[in-house]
Amino acid sequence: MLKETVSSWTIGLYSFVEISQFTPMVSNLWDKETFNIAHVHGTKIKKSDILVGYLIIFWIILYFIYEKCLNSLLRQMRIPLMQRNRIIKAIWNCGFCFGSICYLKSSSIKTLNLFSEEWKITHEELDVILHKSFYFHQAGLEILCHGTWIKGWANLLFASFVINPYQEKWCTVVSTFLFYKAVDTIIINICRILLCISHFTGRKLSKLFFCFHCLNWIYLYVLFVPKLMLWSGYVEQTRAQFSLWLWFITECLDSVWIKLLGCAKATHWLEICLFPSPTQEAIELAGIQKRHRDSLKKLVNKTSKKTELWQTLFCAVAIKKKIKRIRQTKQNNCISISDVTEKKLIQIEKKNEINEQQKDEFKEHNIRV
Repeated sequence: MLKETVSSWTIGLYSFVEISQFTPMVSNLWDKETFNIAHVHGTKIKKSDILVGYLIIFWIILYFIYEKCLNSLLRQMRIPLMQRNRIIKAIWNCGFCFGSICYLKSSSIKTLNLFSEEWKITHEELDVILHKSFYFHQAGLEILCHGTWIKGWANLLFASFVINPYQEKWCTVVSTFLFYKAVDTIIINICRILLCISHFTGRKLSKLFFCFHCLNWIYLYVLFVPKLMLWSGYVEQTRAQFSLWLWFITECLDSVWIKLLGCAKATHWLEICLFPSPTQEAIELAGIQKRHRDSLKKLVNKTSKKTELWQTLFCAVAIKKKIKRIRQTKQNNCISISDVTEKKLIQIEKKNEINEQQKDEFKEHNIRV
């Protein structure tokens, strides 16, 4: 039983590494006969290019609506602006890559009639058109919106020359590479989402996903691409080979390993590796937000000082009134005591006068007698 499980694991590992035995191998993206007809007449490629243009417009509209809706939702959750933009971009990439994996693993070979009889395309051709349009759209976003030129050129070269299969074996290689690339994109974007949502608890999980991404990148661009795409002999044209090498160089320049070597001793090395460097507009916006927070803090300090001053003044006035009341009560008590003593003295004087009068009368009476 143990030997059977070990043998099954070894077979599975071999099938994972070896491209010819890889399990999610999809069918050929282009049929030889279909390609020959397209190459001779030259109409089907033009129609597919037109469809790519329509899909690029579709991706632009869909991304605009998606960004507005998710941005408003995240704003209500009080997530900062930079984290919102990173989460929006990561969820967008994860959604497309998940759909790409499901589409690649589907075994449908039906011919699709999108508009008319002349626009018949196969399931595999639609796969190529969807990926090309998406990566063209991503290249535009990276270059025009985010300012990441290397990433944008990598996507542009990938959509222009790599997802352009003209041979049967090359189609299998590209489809399998798309599968690996989609898995790698999901891993790295989950890592970014975890780091944006939870900075402390999600950091350990982010490091784990980052390690998976680094290993997957080594497998893709150190083993897979050189063996099966650069030195395979499937591409015989010098121009196509030059384009593939140019795309491979841009992918290497945009890799996390280059960033990791540059920021290995930095404190926030994970953020530097996962997220692109901020643009000048983002830096200015962060400066404006910082000045706004500082002004709010100063305003709070001023208001707190004013309230403290008013409280001290109020306490001083209250104490002064209390002292005045105490003095008045003391004065009233003194006045009442003096009045009582004066009355007593008057009464004593009157008694003394009465006694003296009585004594004088008694003496006069004795003298008469």
